[in-house]
Amino acid sequence: MVAASGSVGFVGDVMVETTKASTLYAANGGYRRAVEKLAECDLRIGNLEMPVSERGYKVRKYSNLRSHPSVLPSVVEMGFQAVSLANNHMMDYGPEALHDTLKFVSEAGIEHTGAGASLDQAMSPLTLEAGSAKIGFLSFASTLPMESDAGVGKPGIAPIRVGFSFEVDANLMAEQPGTMPQVHSWTDPDDRAHACDAVAELRKTVDFVAVALHWGVPNYWLSPYQGLLTQYQPVLGHALIDAGADAIIGHHSHSLHPIEVYKGKPIFYSLGNFLFEGARGFMEPESIIARFDFERGWELVPLMLDPDGFPALADADQAEAVLNLLADMSQVFGDPVRKQNGVGRLAGT
Repeated sequence: MVAASGSVGFVGDVMVETTKASTLYAANGGYRRAVEKLAECDLRIGNLEMPVSERGYKVRKYSNLRSHPSVLPSVVEMGFQAVSLANNHMMDYGPEALHDTLKFVSEAGIEHTGAGASLDQAMSPLTLEAGSAKIGFLSFASTLPMESDAGVGKPGIAPIRVGFSFEVDANLMAEQPGTMPQVHSWTDPDDRAHACDAVAELRKTVDFVAVALHWGVPNYWLSPYQGLLTQYQPVLGHALIDAGADAIIGHHSHSLHPIEVYKGKPIFYSLGNFLFEGARGFMEPESIIARFDFERGWELVPLMLDPDGFPALADADQAEAVLNLLADMSQVFGDPVRKQNGVGRLAGT
């Protein structure tokens, strides 16, 4: 049997408000180099963080995003051939806007998974090509605003629901009033089993399975003494790899989070933003392209976002800083990040 060859590049959140990205490609060398670096991969995948529609209603939630369909050519110009849609903003303007998003993204020639008119559609996997390799791709979200989850005959995103509880130490509270309680979290066992079954089935027909997870908590809202990850994340990541996933591609925190190598497979807890136009104050500028090559393994390409949320290929000092940050936060998982000529490599994969 001939070994598969090819490369696939993964990035985090992509939120485009205007057509500014198309103008910047010609005018901004740093942004152009970031896009060109991503284009070196045979297959490019990101998380589309907003619905594209002029229809629908603003649902009642903390933050609502929506863009005009005219931004999609900019997404195509960035090189994306496939996107995950399972995220906490895809239902921000209800099922009509989701319907339009599915239609317009498909018409733009971009493959998608993670959202649909029903749970079966939302969980329908993609089979993509990267060189001679067949790549299977699934997308789920644990960040679930009310009524955003898909169901039988119900539009929405592919869910892995999370339960949570608060542990309060009354003695500590009396001595330190206002202390944050400890948060415990766990995934719904049926949702987790459903996702694992989908991974195992996809594993039978492809060379490589990637699972995108919109999960975790942005740093701004994290409890300082519980670390960067929630309790449910490692448990869920391990379960999906045990089921047959070759990589877990995390996003939602709008910042870099650790990398764990589990049984020789990476869990990218968050890749950070790739492009988030009009970046919010709590978002952090460090980001990476995670590139997998069947012959050379994993490569981590450092990026830095400007205050408006547009990426640039990190220069030498910036690249060193991004990789140091990523290596330091990943130390808890046995020091998997290695630096080599301005890019990162993953030990143990």
